[in-house]
Amino acid sequence: VRAVAEHYGSLGVLHIDSSCNLRACHQGFEFSHASIMYNILRDVPQVERLVGVGVRAFSPEEWERAESDPRIKLFTGQSIWSRHFEGVLWSTIVDEVIESLPENVYVSLDINGLTIECSPHTGMVVAGGIRFPEVVYLLGKIVDSGRRVVGFDLSEVVPDMDDKTGAAIASRLLYNLCSMALKNHDAPMVL
Repeated sequence: VRAVAEHYGSLGVLHIDSSCNLRACHQGFEFSHASIMYNILRDVPQVERLVGVGVRAFSPEEWERAESDPRIKLFTGQSIWSRHFEGVLWSTIVDEVIESLPENVYVSLDINGLTIECSPHTGMVVAGGIRFPEVVYLLGKIVDSGRRVVGFDLSEVVPDMDDKTGAAIASRLLYNLCSMALKNHDAPMVL
């Protein structure tokens, strides 16, 4: 994220995950996965916006941080599903996510941000999440809006030798991330 921010200047981070990862430290370790978004906001001043989508596991301190920091906008798993049940279309929610993002977007996608059937062997399985087609739709609409995916990561993929589901879904996510990163770029500009 730091390298991309140094290259592009201001950017937003789209964070699809089951957890907020906004802890100052976790079990005494400042650089744990549970602290990565906290560290990005602290250490990368070019990040003007952090938009969490599908998050559903967070501590009271993380929630307070998200509520008090104007750079953070959360679309929790609970709110997404509640709105679905009330008849709100995914396209409407996606429009709100996109409105929250600046022109340059770094996508941090933890596979456990998806529903359990999409990430059955990840390190931290959390019920809820968003579905694979919803993630692909969101990525496509970000690019269709004129925003650019300027970098990405895909984390917590834990392949299983007997069940190829997680690996197959992760490879398709990676393919889509690569495609979206190249779609609104001139090839020489891609970092």
